Amino acid sequence: MLGGGTLIKNVSILGFGYNRTNYQFDQGQRWGRFTAGRGNEIKRYAMFREDVADLAAVSVSKLKVYVPVLTMSLGYVLTVLVEARSGLKFPGPPTFASGLYLNCLGVSFAFMTLSIWLCWHAAMRAQVAMVQLRTRQVRLPVPSQRQLDSARKILSSYEEQGVYDMFRLPFVLPQSGEAPPGAEEEVKFDAEGIKGGYKKGGLPGMAAKMKGKVKDFQEEAGGDLKELGHAARMPGFTSGAPGWVEKEIEGREDMPKASPSGFGLEAPPEPYAHFEAIRQAQKDYWCAEAYARVTFLIGMMHLIQSFAYWLPIHCIGELGLVWGAMVCSSTLTSAVWIMFRMDVIPSHGGCFPIELGGPFIEAISLAFAYTHHPTSQALDVSRAVAVLVLLMQIGQTIRLYVVSQPGNGSPELGAAQESGERLFNQAASCESPVWLPSAFQTVSYLVAPPKVKSQLEKEQRSRD
Repeated sequence: MLGGGTLIKNVSILGFGYNRTNYQFDQGQRWGRFTAGRGNEIKRYAMFREDVADLAAVSVSKLKVYVPVLTMSLGYVLTVLVEARSGLKFPGPPTFASGLYLNCLGVSFAFMTLSIWLCWHAAMRAQVAMVQLRTRQVRLPVPSQRQLDSARKILSSYEEQGVYDMFRLPFVLPQSGEAPPGAEEEVKFDAEGIKGGYKKGGLPGMAAKMKGKVKDFQEEAGGDLKELGHAARMPGFTSGAPGWVEKEIEGREDMPKASPSGFGLEAPPEPYAHFEAIRQAQKDYWCAEAYARVTFLIGMMHLIQSFAYWLPIHCIGELGLVWGAMVCSSTLTSAVWIMFRMDVIPSHGGCFPIELGGPFIEAISLAFAYTHHPTSQALDVSRAVAVLVLLMQIGQTIRLYVVSQPGNGSPELGAAQESGERLFNQAASCESPVWLPSAFQTVSYLVAPPKVKSQLEKEQRSRD
């Protein structure tokens, strides 16, 4: 009796110590898995937060470039309005020429002021959207104190297990819990033998067959034999895990968000939620950012045109330099053409708009008006050319209105193009919403978040 009690005592101490050491090792691995998974998720969401900041920074970057240039240009406009007055020391120039010159200055001032306001509006809305998304939706998955306490196990929690798990003899008694899904690939059998498994005889072959029969019995058992099939375990031949593993898996399946490793179960599905959130937020300021570029172009064009209209007045009406007026007006008109061509797609009227050449035609009109031998025919030609200049200015206004309006119903909707047009990179992402001007280059638009192939195909079908 004494020898039997001592044997039971030693066996119990052996099982308790062995299982306690295994539990301590498992919990260390479990904590390492938790910290590694959470660390990876924090890095992943840090990249998501960078995506939001980078996409919102596009408007801010354009603000830093556009606003200083526009502010200095407004100063130039005010200076020219005050200082560049004609007719003080010499006879006043024709009214149509002074009217065009002052009209271009006024239009330039108005559109540059509007561009500055749109730049600030887009940048501020982008910053607000970025802060809101980064503080409310795209947040770092830092574990809470409850999740840390749930993931961190101490040795006293070992005693919360069942008596069987604490005193189970190693290699003699089977594990009490089910093995995690996919932890071990089971071998399938048929009447001819093992499929894809060990086909030799001896102890290895017997062990493999025994494991297969136990597994088949557990799968086929049902009804009253269900519990018996579940309990069909053989030491060394049945895969299993400690009871705490099975409880953790069940708790994770029941409450995935509350489990310690809830963020480590699987990667976020595509399209990523933060991309869709920033895509929706961009709709609040995307049009302001795009039309800031449009008004910037119109304002700068009219500023250069105002100089182009004033220099012929100064050269011909005050200095008598006819060819100097021709050179100045043609040079500045070419600059306006280049600016217009750089922002407007050629197929939408941005190639060679002839109505932008009004300053050069004005120089011809002034040359006839200020001829050394004035005649009635020369004055009539000057007046007719002046009417042509006014009509060209009206045509320029209509063209700017047409290219600046949104591209609703455009057959080319959905793919903005670069300045190369024929050399356009079709593989690049150049999304063009319906409420933006389709005639302008992609420099007018923000960088849109990427879309998955299914989204692009759905949008293409809706457009077709």
